[in-house]
Amino acid sequence: MIREINNLILKTAPQFSVSELAPSTELELFNSPSLVVWSGASDHTIFGDAYVNWAFRALHDSLHLKTGLGFSHAEELELGRIQANQYCGLMADLVYAEVALQAKYNQQTGLFVSDQVAFDLNQLKLMGWNV
Repeated sequence: MIREINNLILKTAPQFSVSELAPSTELELFNSPSLVVWSGASDHTIFGDAYVNWAFRALHDSLHLKTGLGFSHAEELELGRIQANQYCGLMADLVYAEVALQAKYNQQTGLFVSDQVAFDLNQLKLMGWNV
């Protein structure tokens, strides 16, 4: 199943580049001449491949640009809902866990999810998926 998800991400991602110094504020993202995603924290994600994770980030950031939603916790939760609603089934729930629930975790704890695989799998199990 993850292969199909990864292929869908790669097929639909906009053109992007990767850097350790990617936009980290709304102003930087909205004023950047091209889509640059952060290269960090991509070695242990649910996608199992750093490039796919970067492509997922490009999809996410392109939605920031399309919707005008910023980086606040409330806006990340809303963007997670919007992004998840573009899919159905397991993919929708995975995107929701990856975006909205990780943002909620950050809001509640002040921490970035360090083991994204374990976090997402746990969230999917809580949603009733047998993963």
